[in-house]
Amino acid sequence: MSNIRAVRKRQQLNNLVAMVTEIARPGYTVVDFCSGTGHLGIVLAHTLPDCQVILIENKEESLVRAQRRGAELGLKNIGFIQANLDYFTGPFEIGVALHACGVATDMVMEHCIKAAAAFVISPCCYGFIQNAIKFSFPKSKRFQETLTSKEHMILCRFADQTAVQLHPERRLVGKQCMGLVDLDRSWAAEAHGYSLQVMTMEPDSCSPKNNMLLGKPPHKSGQEVDAGQQEAALHN
Repeated sequence: MSNIRAVRKRQQLNNLVAMVTEIARPGYTVVDFCSGTGHLGIVLAHTLPDCQVILIENKEESLVRAQRRGAELGLKNIGFIQANLDYFTGPFEIGVALHACGVATDMVMEHCIKAAAAFVISPCCYGFIQNAIKFSFPKSKRFQETLTSKEHMILCRFADQTAVQLHPERRLVGKQCMGLVDLDRSWAAEAHGYSLQVMTMEPDSCSPKNNMLLGKPPHKSGQEVDAGQQEAALHN
C-alpha cells in the first residue's frame, strides 16, 4: 500500500471509528461485516476494549490474515467467522461495514434492521446496485413514486462517476447522485422507525466514495441520550 493510500485509509477508518465510538456502550457486540483483513474491526477492538467485536468475512485468506494481526496485537475481545453475512444470526448492537460494495450495503442494513441494531456503513460501487432476489430498487415509497427501476439504475451509474481524474463538475454530479441513492436507502430504513444521517467523511478527499450512513433503531435513539444525561448528572 502506497503512503498516500495508507493516509486515506486511516482517514476513512477514523471517520467510522469515531461514529461507532459515539454510540457504543460497554458490553455491546459490534459486528464488522465484509471485514476483509480486519482494518476496521481490529481498530474497533483496540479502541473499545469493553465491547466484543466480531469480524465476518467469506474469504479464508483475508480472515486468516486478520486473525494473525489480531493475535499480534494481543486482542482478547475479537472473534472471527468465515461466512457470508447472511449466515450470521447472533445478537449484536452495532453493525459496521467499510466500503460495502453495491447491494452489500443494503444487505448489511437489512441484517441490522432485523436485529434492531445500529449501523455505521460506508457504501461503495454504486454502479453495481441492481435488483436482486432480496432487493428491488428504489427501496423507499417516496422514490418508488418518482423513479422507475431503470431510472434508479441510471442514477446509480451516475453515482459511480466520482473518480479523482474526472472533471470537477462531473464529480459533483456523481456526489449528488450518491446522496440521492443513499437518501432512498435512508427513507426505507426510516419506515422501520430508524433515525438516519447521511454524512460526508472528513476530509472528503479520503475517498471518492465518501458517504457514510449512521442509523439508529427507535429503541436506542432516545434511551441513549437519556442514559448519557443521567450519567452526566451523577458526575455533577
